[in-house]
Amino acid sequence: MTPVIKGPGRPRDEEVRKRILSSASHLLEAKAFDDITVEAIAEKSGSCKATVYRWWPNKAAVLIEAFRETAARELPDPDTGDFREDIRQQLCNFTKIILGGRGKVFAGFIAGAQADPSVAEAFREAWIRPRRAEAKKVFARYVERGIARPDLDLDLAVEMVYAPLYYRLLTGFGKIDDDYIGEMVDNALHGLLRRSGDAR
Repeated sequence: MTPVIKGPGRPRDEEVRKRILSSASHLLEAKAFDDITVEAIAEKSGSCKATVYRWWPNKAAVLIEAFRETAARELPDPDTGDFREDIRQQLCNFTKIILGGRGKVFAGFIAGAQADPSVAEAFREAWIRPRRAEAKKVFARYVERGIARPDLDLDLAVEMVYAPLYYRLLTGFGKIDDDYIGEMVDNALHGLLRRSGDAR
């Protein structure tokens, strides 16, 4: 995968990159976001600060990219042939992350983004943008198959189904469970499904 923001310098060595991201991921499991430093990431990976800064603009960028690469393994693109089930599985996979051991880390990124523009930019570029692109694939697939509305706004569709999860995660208002996800998907589908008479 490409870095969040490419900086000047020599092409990145893939093994060094993997080692830095792996070290950042391990540090996230052991420490709070605010307690991790670029120095600690560099030391743990056997690199130097200059190497980290050559490929990432700041601590937030490398930590969030490390989080994304680890989480991506648990966020496959479902294709069951059933529109509702694909969306439900996508949301259930995401829910396992935000309610599991990485949930506090994820919430910490969001909280940090509210106060620090560099964290906000890193969160948008390293998490929101690539995960949004992956989520849109499900909706685009069913537009092509003639099941979802042909005029469906893919960005809005993603927001319709993901925003409630972010809201409950951040506010703690209401549970996030299978029943909630199922009901949310059913309600969203009323606006997403193709209606008879829709033009192709």
